[in-house]
Amino acid sequence: MNPAGPEGGDSADVHEVTTLTAQRAPARLPPPAPPASTTRPLTPMTSHRPTIPTQAAVIETTAGTVHTGPSTSARQTGPAPLTEMAPLTDEDAWEGVPVGRLRTLAGPALAMVVVLIGAVYLVWRAGGLGGTGVAGGLFYAAEVASYFAVVWTAVMTARIRPGRVRRAPAPVGTLDVFVTVCGEPVEIVEATLRAAVAIDYPHRTYVLNDGRIARRNNWREIDELAARLGLTCFTRTDGTRGKAANLNHALARTDAEAIMTLDADHIAVPDLAERVLGYLRVPTVGFVCTEQRFDVGRYDVLNNAEPMLYRAVQPAKDRDGAASSCGNGTLYRRTALESAGGFSEWNIVEDLHTSYELHSRGWRSVYHPQPVSVGIAPATAAEYARQRSRWAMDGLRLLLFDSPLRKPGLSGWQRAHYLHTGIGYLVACAQMMFLLGPPLSAVAGIQIAAGSSLTAYMLHALPYLLGSMLLVAYHAGLRGAHRTIASTLFNAPLYALAFVRVVLAGRPESGTTAKTALPRMSLLLLPQALFAAALIATIVVVGLNPDMADLSALVWAGALLAMIAGPLSAISRRPALVERAQLPIRLTIAATVLGFAATALLTG
Repeated sequence: MNPAGPEGGDSADVHEVTTLTAQRAPARLPPPAPPASTTRPLTPMTSHRPTIPTQAAVIETTAGTVHTGPSTSARQTGPAPLTEMAPLTDEDAWEGVPVGRLRTLAGPALAMVVVLIGAVYLVWRAGGLGGTGVAGGLFYAAEVASYFAVVWTAVMTARIRPGRVRRAPAPVGTLDVFVTVCGEPVEIVEATLRAAVAIDYPHRTYVLNDGRIARRNNWREIDELAARLGLTCFTRTDGTRGKAANLNHALARTDAEAIMTLDADHIAVPDLAERVLGYLRVPTVGFVCTEQRFDVGRYDVLNNAEPMLYRAVQPAKDRDGAASSCGNGTLYRRTALESAGGFSEWNIVEDLHTSYELHSRGWRSVYHPQPVSVGIAPATAAEYARQRSRWAMDGLRLLLFDSPLRKPGLSGWQRAHYLHTGIGYLVACAQMMFLLGPPLSAVAGIQIAAGSSLTAYMLHALPYLLGSMLLVAYHAGLRGAHRTIASTLFNAPLYALAFVRVVLAGRPESGTTAKTALPRMSLLLLPQALFAAALIATIVVVGLNPDMADLSALVWAGALLAMIAGPLSAISRRPALVERAQLPIRLTIAATVLGFAATALLTG
């Protein structure tokens, strides 16, 4: 990991646009246009509206000349420092809530039932492997891997504390808000900055403009926007590319005890500090993670909301001080970051490996189960695939090249949680075998279970499959369970490709998620399109010639097609159009399958 601060360290490699914060009139939410006012030295920002300063102070360093504007380093009187407050214990950050005994026992009981049913099913399946060949063996291996994932997830989610929820103590300490920008549209960045300034707690808002080093055309517009809003803007001209280096550059030039990181497209809530800052009063807490909230519409076709992660996995990690940052909306203790040398630049993005390094140094994390901002999620399958590929490569790089099994300083449960994250990507790759199941058995004539028909196989597998879906639905809700399973199937080829890329290429180039001009197509979607085509072919071939295979192959292929067709249909850049297409797509698949099945039964 690289140390905190900019690469190269020399001020000659830095271009900073530093503007003065102006006197502001009180306002709860940022207005559409700030009024003009006189300027004064930079002070901690409160929930006041920004103003257009009469003159921006510009600091621009070149190889031979340094021009400095008024000093902005002094922090005026504000909240009491964290070090002057009486420390709290972790128990002070929890609050009891009434929970019925049935609700408390339902989750663990359901998990045990699913584990037992799955074990019985796999024993039955093992007896029918003879004569199935390599394909049958691979399919069974995928089932075993999936069962292993179910068991591990059941164990991890059992760490959730029923009847206890996180509640932050009163906020104290100085706060800096870092808004990272790398080519996002100015209008989106402006909305984010206005909301950041309006946070109802004394703080400073900094613009971390990496557009120039990333060769984005609008980097000057971001500088001008910061000047117009009276904000300090750091614009790098040299150093390592990537969000982590951008954050480290700002970290070396600021001094608050706590740092909140916000992406350029996330609108912060005014009471952000009240929700999370008080957790740092527990001396062992190094950072605070929050739930991510996006404007995803009614169907959330791409599962951007990830209810399983934020309702089950992160709360389970929180029990063991192992919750990991999801990037945006993470609050860091400065001394914790400094102990790890700053934000980690080892991985593609900074969040997972920075969390990992902080945990290995003895710092605990907190997961606050509420969002502190609302952002823009990938709207097209192509952009979603790019994003998830980056995340998978991060998790797999950590697993393969900085294994939790060998990492010093982690507790046993922290190792288990990080292994669960990394191995989860590998296990998810096995889902591709399930997508191949109907074509292999119905079209290619390959037996999955020797000595039994496909219908008998499905009847034996059905209780286990339904139980697994109910277990996910218990944590994520019925709709969330459908989206979780659909996204797992859709992402399986992406994770397999990510594994290959990590093994062959090491650390690929970092990137940001597009907010406008979203790509509609990508080569990353080719495997999913081929799987969908194979499932469609299975439905058509078996439907026209039902003697080829059991009719259960139609149902199986139709269910899988309905799962991946949702994410794959997100081609339009207009989310409303994609959502309107979901019901017709599902009805078409269901009508086709039922029509073929009814025809076969009537004519048979």
